[in-house]
Amino acid sequence: MQILLNIQNESVSQKILDFLSSSFKKNDLSIQTLEDTSVDKKHQFSEFSGLWKDRNINIETIRESAWKK
Repeated sequence: MQILLNIQNESVSQKILDFLSSSFKKNDLSIQTLEDTSVDKKHQFSEFSGLWKDRNINIETIRESAWKK
């Protein structure tokens, strides 16, 4: 079973990690910590701005290409 906790307060997260580490045997519990990897979706979308610039791409050309394969 996996449980994902998103803890904003570093002090609280350290207390939880300390508790879990001291309360369970090493073979009963595996702890992995991850840094926050979330990305601002608005910023992420803007990176594609101009991707199809100067290309003749529209819904009809996409459909034609899809049916050819």
